[in-house]
Amino acid sequence: MPDTELITIGAFARACGLSASALRFYADAGILAPAVVDAVTGYRYYAPEQSAPARLLRHLRAMDMPLPAVTALLAEPDPARALVLLDEHLADLDRHQGEVRAAAAAALGALLSTHGSASAFGGSGHRDQISVPTGDRGSTRSPLVRNPESERGLPGTRDDVWVRGPVLAAAIDQVATATVADPDLAVLDTMLFETDGHQLILTATDRYRLATRTVRPTRVGAAVWDATVDVDDLRAAASWLRRRHAVAIRPHRDSIEFRMATTDSVDRDRADGDGEPPTRHAAQPDDTRRCCRRSTHDFPDYRAMLAALAPVRTRVVLTRAALLDAMEHADSPTVVLHTTATGTVSVTASSSWREHASPTVTASPGGRIAHESSSAAAAACQAPEPGAARHIPQARATGPAMTIHFAVTTLYPAVATAVGPDVMLDLIAPDQPVLIRSADDGDLSTLAMPCRPEPTEETSR
Repeated sequence: MPDTELITIGAFARACGLSASALRFYADAGILAPAVVDAVTGYRYYAPEQSAPARLLRHLRAMDMPLPAVTALLAEPDPARALVLLDEHLADLDRHQGEVRAAAAAALGALLSTHGSASAFGGSGHRDQISVPTGDRGSTRSPLVRNPESERGLPGTRDDVWVRGPVLAAAIDQVATATVADPDLAVLDTMLFETDGHQLILTATDRYRLATRTVRPTRVGAAVWDATVDVDDLRAAASWLRRRHAVAIRPHRDSIEFRMATTDSVDRDRADGDGEPPTRHAAQPDDTRRCCRRSTHDFPDYRAMLAALAPVRTRVVLTRAALLDAMEHADSPTVVLHTTATGTVSVTASSSWREHASPTVTASPGGRIAHESSSAAAAACQAPEPGAARHIPQARATGPAMTIHFAVTTLYPAVATAVGPDVMLDLIAPDQPVLIRSADDGDLSTLAMPCRPEPTEETSR
């Protein structure tokens, strides 16, 4: 293929609606590899005919289809069989929606039995707003049909970046798990906002974790800017953002501003001359904006930190629910992740904690914690006794065998906030940071530090 036909990863990302970092994730997962990788520079190039499967991949991930199912569907040469695989996933979604509807009906019944009648909720007007979702798939737009109206956007001004409010609120929640209030290092309680003219990137670090989230904007200005923002202000703004369909983000000298992204807001910007917001935390009387303080501290050079990491030796791809379930059942402040040369993955509690919690080998299997995951993958992760090794179903490890110890307080939030149903773990060595990656049309990467094993425990180096 002539090199002139190849597309850079940035241009390909814009064409198919995925971020460049999400494309790297899917390439490393073995789903959509670039056509050419430059042996000298490492730059990735894609072929024009890869655009269609990339768009299909984006739609499948929007449906929460797991990576193994996506891989099988994209590799299926028979269109009829591919439709069967898609319908099987839709049936799984319908079953899950049935569980949600049943839980919602039970919750509503419990509320009514507790409070006596709907009038206890403040009148029939409030009760009329409570609804249980229906299971009529025909009333919902097909997830494989692109809605041009949702992608079109409206013209913004200057440095504005337009994003979906709920998506931005979720990204703030995900990245904020890597912040900490430290009076000696105030920058650890901030979040870095960046835009390069194509994507919005949010980053935070607490020295033990580093989280960076890429969000695909609906509209973005040509300007390149960054701002280090107070995370407490962002948390306070998140609930407002969740209730706004679209918001425009604009940097100011001492703050960044979130405002409702509508035609009226653009017209008002022009009338106001795009000036500074009137007050730091104040919203306009019509509640169309929120402002968050910018920090005066310089954010650490996290890109240099990521670039300095040693090459990945072992890569693990597994379902998020199964890994969370294994950590919950370990019932230990420290868990041990084991991978084997044959590709299997398991999680156990640290040996010192098992000896403390279960002094005999006759522990009853009834010690399972009360909370159970509803996912099939998590349900399959059965252990005969608390602290025993739990095999992670449908996990795939490539590379040499490795054993790594984690504090649950470090690993659990990094996995729980992942986007999509799967996570990828890039392992270097038992004493080196682990990169935890996930993706939909954007991506989330969290760098987490492992902990030291107990002296009696052996690790694979």
